[in-house]
Amino acid sequence: MRLKKKIQRVLRFILWGALFTGAAVLLGFADYEQNGTICRSLHYTFDYGEADVLITEADADSLILSVAGKIKGKPLYQINTEKIERVLRMYPYVADVHVYGTLAGDIFVNIYQREPVIRIITESNKNYYIGSKGVLLPFHPDYPVRVVVASGAIPDSIFVKPERRSKRPPVDSIGSSPLLSDLYKLALYIHRDPFLKAQVEQIYVNHQGDYELIPKLGNHLILLGNTEDLEDKFNRLMVFYKQGLNQIGWNKYNIINIKYKNQVVCSKL
Repeated sequence: MRLKKKIQRVLRFILWGALFTGAAVLLGFADYEQNGTICRSLHYTFDYGEADVLITEADADSLILSVAGKIKGKPLYQINTEKIERVLRMYPYVADVHVYGTLAGDIFVNIYQREPVIRIITESNKNYYIGSKGVLLPFHPDYPVRVVVASGAIPDSIFVKPERRSKRPPVDSIGSSPLLSDLYKLALYIHRDPFLKAQVEQIYVNHQGDYELIPKLGNHLILLGNTEDLEDKFNRLMVFYKQGLNQIGWNKYNIINIKYKNQVVCSKL
């Protein structure tokens, strides 16, 4: 009986050893196969979320070419996927990226784009975006993005220019600027509400530091004041839209003031 148990232990040891050896051989063979495989194609997938396009396949091709050269026709072991990921992450509109190869010789590039929620136009007509995560993004003149626009008394001095910052991550953010923080807070609230997103076209910062909203529908201006109690202010606006303007007409008043608590004050110019 004791001899039988010893034989069983020896057989189990041999079996496990054979399994480990086989796995190592298979892994080595797979590695050898991949290293000897030629890259036959490059595939992109782009996740834009709800945003407009800010990076295209042509943009990605150009970035990859700058650090890896032409990768089609190269052996896979000569293609540094981590280096490709790094250069793509340096592109300001890219939130994340994953690059990997297959034994068949395909390289897959999955790109996740940032989502702008507001376009900022300064007093000297310089343009920036703020993304949904509070990051500051450069304006792209070739790819217009349909987001709410903020203009008015917005000085250039509130920005640290993105081109002066070289380390990423972290990316440029809105930092400690109260004005940018307020605009981001307001834009994000508008962006997350389907009606407001469709209705509010522009945010204007007046010289008193108050925020005025320019709607797409109606010839009126909405005086918001500051960004405190946004939910209460917009709830009052929605009630007035439904119970007031829907009855008397959307062009009845020039000014709709919701800046004061528990009030909706309307006036004509």
